[in-house]
Amino acid sequence: MKPATPPRLDLSEVLPADRSRLIALQRKVHARAHGESLDDAAQREIDQALAEAKSKFAQREARRAQFAHPAFDDALPIAERRAEIATLIEKHQVVILCGETGSGKTTQLPKICLELGRGRHGMIGCTQPRRIAARSLATR
Repeated sequence: MKPATPPRLDLSEVLPADRSRLIALQRKVHARAHGESLDDAAQREIDQALAEAKSKFAQREARRAQFAHPAFDDALPIAERRAEIATLIEKHQVVILCGETGSGKTTQLPKICLELGRGRHGMIGCTQPRRIAARSLATR
């Protein structure tokens, strides 16, 4: 006799990173049950893992709601190419941007990344050739 298929979990409010882990946990627990009904401890294990994953999702959504929409300085030369730069950042893992001093590379690129949704799960990194420049940028 073929073991019963586990019921589908509602993973709509779970981070993608947690989905595969929850599915694997559910399969493992069901495999231990050998097609029999789940005991209360096994079901609690699944429910607890699902609740934790949903909590992480809710925290991320709350964090997303707090993000301000960045304001761009249209007087900077980089502003007129903002859409093109954003498209390149979305399409490529690495983008090298060269421009004149004072064109807004250091101040506006992190804002473009933030506008694209980058940095919501972690940080946006910027490199600078000198330690003092890196520290002043980090405080911004």
